[in-house]
Amino acid sequence: MNNKILLMVSAFVLSTVLYCCKNGNTSHIGPKEDIVSTKITKPLVSEILNDGKTKSNRHGINTDQDDWYWKNTQMSKNNIFENWGFGQVDVVMVYRYLQNETIPKTLKIGHIDNKGSITINLPKTIQTETKLGNLQNLVFYDIQDIGKFNYTNAASGYFGKTTLNVEQNGKVIGNLTLGNSVRTTYNLTNQSTLTMGDEGYIISWAYLDEFASLQGIENTKNTVRRDETKTIEAENSVVYNLDFKPGWNLVKTEVIGKYDLEHERGLNASWFKKHVHSVVAEIPEDAAYFFRSN
Repeated sequence: MNNKILLMVSAFVLSTVLYCCKNGNTSHIGPKEDIVSTKITKPLVSEILNDGKTKSNRHGINTDQDDWYWKNTQMSKNNIFENWGFGQVDVVMVYRYLQNETIPKTLKIGHIDNKGSITINLPKTIQTETKLGNLQNLVFYDIQDIGKFNYTNAASGYFGKTTLNVEQNGKVIGNLTLGNSVRTTYNLTNQSTLTMGDEGYIISWAYLDEFASLQGIENTKNTVRRDETKTIEAENSVVYNLDFKPGWNLVKTEVIGKYDLEHERGLNASWFKKHVHSVVAEIPEDAAYFFRSN
């Protein structure tokens, strides 16, 4: 099946994800029980770009577009932002148990101290917001035929986040993502770049009330392009292999392979070949936190 997919025609991203990128007043609720700590223990390369100057990325590539991805962005090294200058801040998840509330609550799950050290303490239990089978949970919108999905216990309570807010004195000053690529962690959290092919992965957080699973494989052929440039025929594969346990789960979404596309302004443009979604037992050793300030 050929489907014409344009960059400017993208699906609306799940509203709870979009809340992570918004400023505004929020009210806090605390964890109910003991906490579960998640830490990155292995050293990682740290980079920061705030001045717009040319800088090599972790792969040694010098491009203006890399500069754009790194603008106002820091990458942690050994769980620390070495160039941190924001003082003590809270790390929170936007949390809307009552769906009719216009102002979301926030669930504090950690902090960054004055020296840039990151502490994440996930509450052992929370009250979930929705059900696993609710299709609005599919924040990446990369599968075209929802009939490809097979659920086990689709009615299990579910809560998930791909992005964490960073707050100071109740005001959102930026956000945190977790992964191994500055491009991938940006692309997969913004609706206009969800189909980009820059390789890497992002880690997201999912809490379930019970054991449950979501499985699905879809292979498609699509006609794609960026802006008004020439189209290409792309073969895409999307794999969901999510076996959830009760409590918190780490979900790894990986971009594997890409098609390079022309761009009318000469920018680096691409389309993904394959997405793989899986549950991992722990944070990968090459993962880092990316802080993007507002």
